Amino acid sequence: MNVAHVRQLFDYDAWANRRVWDCVESLSDEQIEQGLDYSVGSIRTQVLHTMGVQSWWVGFLATGELRFLDDDDFPTRDLVLAGWDRTEAATRDYLATLTDDGLDRLVLPGHWAERGRAPITVWQALFQVLNHGTDHRAQTLAGIHRLGGRTVAQDFVLQVWGE
Repeated sequence: MNVAHVRQLFDYDAWANRRVWDCVESLSDEQIEQGLDYSVGSIRTQVLHTMGVQSWWVGFLATGELRFLDDDDFPTRDLVLAGWDRTEAATRDYLATLTDDGLDRLVLPGHWAERGRAPITVWQALFQVLNHGTDHRAQTLAGIHRLGGRTVAQDFVLQVWGE
């Protein structure tokens, strides 16, 4: 794996997030806030959780600081989307500085060190972000479907083919 591959994967991630966001937009405010009995809760909570984890990891990799988003800072759809825009921009900015050698740098957030976890590489941390995002997008799409909203495919190859 090299930085060019990682950048392509995060381009896909942003593309897939936007496709899912378009589906979220098809729901009413009440549907977005409705509690769901799977994973982390409502559609809003799913989206904020996914964004928050990406923001947290990328911020940590870029600065070494642990900063968590506060869900209360995103009470409206517009603010959630603006948060996604900032998260994606910060991700692109970080990836622009990353080198192939930097992918093998070892990292370990403090709270995991306290639990006796071993360090992981930057590329493993970034893969965690991507995999976590795919998992929660699938959960979000399932929730949207349960609420009667429209859903879309998020296959990587569709983005590669420009669909």
